[in-house]
Amino acid sequence: MRSFSPEHDDSIVPASSAEYPARLRELRRPPDPLYARGMLACAAAPAVAIVGTRHATPYGVRTARALATACARAGIAVISGLAQGIDAAAHVAALEAGGRTVAVLGTGLDRCYPRTHHALQQRIGEEGLLLSELPAGSTGHPGSFPERNRIIAALADITVVVEAPAQSGALITADRALELGRTIACVPNAIDVPSAAGSNRLLKAHAEPLLHPDDLLALLQMTPLPPHGPVLSGAAAACWAAIADGKDEPSTIAAHSGLSQREVTIALGLLEIDGLIQFDAVGRITPTVLITA
Repeated sequence: MRSFSPEHDDSIVPASSAEYPARLRELRRPPDPLYARGMLACAAAPAVAIVGTRHATPYGVRTARALATACARAGIAVISGLAQGIDAAAHVAALEAGGRTVAVLGTGLDRCYPRTHHALQQRIGEEGLLLSELPAGSTGHPGSFPERNRIIAALADITVVVEAPAQSGALITADRALELGRTIACVPNAIDVPSAAGSNRLLKAHAEPLLHPDDLLALLQMTPLPPHGPVLSGAAAACWAAIADGKDEPSTIAAHSGLSQREVTIALGLLEIDGLIQFDAVGRITPTVLITA
């Protein structure tokens, strides 16, 4: 488990502090104290938890990004657990859209798990908020990650399970949200996708279905923002030109445009959110509006 240098100025926030997130006091066992790095204001309402499997499908990742981007653009904080897959997609999309994001860790703030998220964890600490109930030096234990899920649920108005198998920490987060009387929402997925068996089951039981990012805003009784219109500058414009030239996969768009794979992924996500493109079942891209010269 990778560690950070001790030069970061972390805060120790007791439950008695005026800065302590009030919603955490609704827990039967509020974390006391709470360890924080970044801006505590990032945890303010409105907030949505976006959680799911570490082994996400491309559909799950795209959907998590779309939901997090819509939240960020509407001023809604995105809460998650910094895990691989759905969590990371939600955090990254919120940051890229200039929004608020909070990562609740199952380790001390000076530890990084998974190791591959070192840069993302550092960025969230600088631009958003990192929280933990464990002191510096704690590497976590098998129970610390399920325990942190109650904090994720408590901070959020709504917990969204994007994609989760039958046995998943995301389902624990949903259970904790239900105990707190909070709303649970799920993204529908195919019935033969193992990574979505748990989230589909939640839909059958009691979760609100999300068929579009605007459905999430509606659950918060927020009016969707007016469409941003085509994002036809920079990388998005280059991707759009490649699509107009018949390229229908991220790899061929990258080769055609000269952009990196990461730049293409970000631009395609924005084009999809703006309603200009869609992905089919195997990941091919088609425009949803007429391309004119």
